[in-house]
Amino acid sequence: TPYVVIPDTDEYYALGFLVPNRGEQFTPSEIAASTDMSEADAADTMTTLFEDDLVERSQGTYYVPVDRAEELQRRLESVDAAAKVHENAPDDAYAVEGWEEEVDSL
Repeated sequence: TPYVVIPDTDEYYALGFLVPNRGEQFTPSEIAASTDMSEADAADTMTTLFEDDLVERSQGTYYVPVDRAEELQRRLESVDAAAKVHENAPDDAYAVEGWEEEVDSL
């Protein structure tokens, strides 16, 4: 099952920092400082990303392996594109009372 990275979450911000810095190792404190997360949130987030097999861990540091970075970059870009489409979508026509009649008349 693919891991869904949701915009504006700690996972999104952590991966958004680690992917461009692929192969480099960072402590949760360094990740927190680079993403405006609290250190506790960064530590929890990195544990989650490690358990979900999205990052690697070595002696208290976390990193995105170079060979996985392109895949994760595509995921982040896909999420960004979907969020942009959603933000720019017109109001939901189906939320307007009587939409069924308008469709039937077409």
